[in-house]
Amino acid sequence: MAPSTRKFNPGFLNDDELVASFCVRTTEFKLLVEVLRECTGHSNAHQIVIGPRGSGKTSLLLRVAAEAGRDAVLAARFFPIVFAEESYEVGTAGEFWLECLTNLAAQAPHRDDAPELDRTVEELRAIRDDQILSDRCLGALLDFADREGKRLVLLVENLNMLFGDMADPDAGWRLRKILQTEPRIIVFASATSRFDEIDKPDHALYDLFRVRTLRPLDTNQCTVLWKAVSGRSPTQETVRSLEILTGGSPRLISIVAGFGAALSFRDLMADLFDLVDDHTEYFKSHIESLPAQERRVYLALAALWKPATTREIANHARLETSTCSAQLARLGDRGVVQVAGGSARRKQYYLTERLYNIYYLLRRRRGPDRFVDGLIHFMEACYSPPEMKDISARMVHDAAGLGAEMRSLHQIALASLMKLPSLAEYRDELLEMMPAGFVAVSGPDSATADVAGPTAAGVQPDDDKVKAARERTGESAGKAARELFESMATLHAQTRPKAVLAASDEMVRRFGDSEDPGVLKWVAAALATKGAALRVLNRPQDALTVYDEVIRRFGKSEIPVLLESVASALVNKACALGALHRLEDAVVACEEVVCRFGKAEVPIFLESVAKALVNKGTALGALNRPRDALAAWDAMIRRFEASDNPALLETMANAFLSKGIVLGALQRPGDAVVACDEVFRRFG
Repeated sequence: MAPSTRKFNPGFLNDDELVASFCVRTTEFKLLVEVLRECTGHSNAHQIVIGPRGSGKTSLLLRVAAEAGRDAVLAARFFPIVFAEESYEVGTAGEFWLECLTNLAAQAPHRDDAPELDRTVEELRAIRDDQILSDRCLGALLDFADREGKRLVLLVENLNMLFGDMADPDAGWRLRKILQTEPRIIVFASATSRFDEIDKPDHALYDLFRVRTLRPLDTNQCTVLWKAVSGRSPTQETVRSLEILTGGSPRLISIVAGFGAALSFRDLMADLFDLVDDHTEYFKSHIESLPAQERRVYLALAALWKPATTREIANHARLETSTCSAQLARLGDRGVVQVAGGSARRKQYYLTERLYNIYYLLRRRRGPDRFVDGLIHFMEACYSPPEMKDISARMVHDAAGLGAEMRSLHQIALASLMKLPSLAEYRDELLEMMPAGFVAVSGPDSATADVAGPTAAGVQPDDDKVKAARERTGESAGKAARELFESMATLHAQTRPKAVLAASDEMVRRFGDSEDPGVLKWVAAALATKGAALRVLNRPQDALTVYDEVIRRFGKSEIPVLLESVASALVNKACALGALHRLEDAVVACEEVVCRFGKAEVPIFLESVAKALVNKGTALGALNRPRDALAAWDAMIRRFEASDNPALLETMANAFLSKGIVLGALQRPGDAVVACDEVFRRFG
């Protein structure tokens, strides 16, 4: 997804683009235009539009300005003057009118018979007396109105911020007097929230403006905007999820609508990073606009992700519960936090715009699982179940060409996807597509090179599943084998090695004679997991026997998924031989890996080759053959030094460190230092 050059500022659109893209807030637009049409008397109905950032205030006011120029009747009676989104230079009443005149000079058409407004502005900037500045600027504005025969419509953004920064305490009263008595000036303003100047009877702007509050877009409006921006017709489920994700914010809906459904998971990750990077300024400004304690509570809720009680949020924010409750009430008044459920005495809260949860996770993520959680939530909101199924299928298809780091993210993501109720009807179909060895089992032996099969998320950790798979007779052998392996993998993750051994033996008994590759991949995965379980039980000789069985059964196969199991079994065989102090045999096993798979280009085979070369060097070093060990490590480094595969780079770092240790033992300290320096130079 190419970063948008316009980001979130509709001020960059010309009138034609603005009118073409304006598809929501149409009711509010019609009301404001009607107010203009009714401005015919000696006083005007000043308006203020209130809504949080991204709710469409700027687009709405600019659309009114565009209409005032396009509609012949309005154009004959009004001239709009559009203020910038932030008027940082305004601190007094005089500076307000100077800013107004400056904008008029930039926006009014040049006429030979009219005063040069640019020169007038430059002359007035030299005035230091604020009352004189105010009178002179206002006079120039009204002279323009009289020459044109039009009322001036001032479209002033963020009026609450403007008055919050006013240095002159009398500025509000001076402005009020003019706005109440001068029919040639009407103000349409915006604010991110209600503020004292308009709410308190003893403040200057009280009861001066008619307040128009922008509510979150409803489901129908979300549908209209999503379709207008993306060009796709979303399903009802997608729109409802999108509404929850964005809180009905037009800006956030527009941001996420650029995501395409025909993307790989890798592309989705890259695009989500681009989205966050491209809109970080917007996300940050939203958060930084909150007062310190409100921000602290807001970020605590963002980090929790799920709806949370006041006590849970307070604990995370390290605040007293009463303090946290007060801040939540203020955040609720701002519309950025909502009550999500719970009871009357134990309310649960969540962020109105859930995309901020994802932004927070991506900017402060700790570990791939949190990142993937955010991406899965994002995908679930943006895509329909059939689209999610297609993305999942592409993830499975892309598995063979992935390096270790990307494969790990895919594994975590697929496990999360399998848990989604929306994908339940596609779960069996997706699991049938998975190659053995794709989804890793987390367990005590996961650091070894043993290959575990595709563990489906949501499998219950009990032996009933094993029994059910054993007794199943009416379904395909492939599905039954897969379900048996799922249970076995769960047992392995629970560190129940003896139960794993029994399940593996059952797999071989029932399916070991099959000729169906869709069944045999589960047999291979089961044997690999059995080897891992035997190593947990400190039975390396038995593990060696299992690895030899994998090699015997599948060593002559031409099916890639089975050959993956063979390559992994050979690497693990070398490890088992090393544990049995059969170092010469371990060297032979490593050489067989290099001989059989050294010319392969598939990442998982290359990773096995790299590990075999490093393990060969380790075995040779233990055999007191340091120079041969150095040669093995150098061969690994030469072979893979141009690779950017994270798994290969990690193995290469181990090779350099092993070289440094052996070179030091050979009384070659200079070379040892060079080898260790290479680790820091290459890998930081």
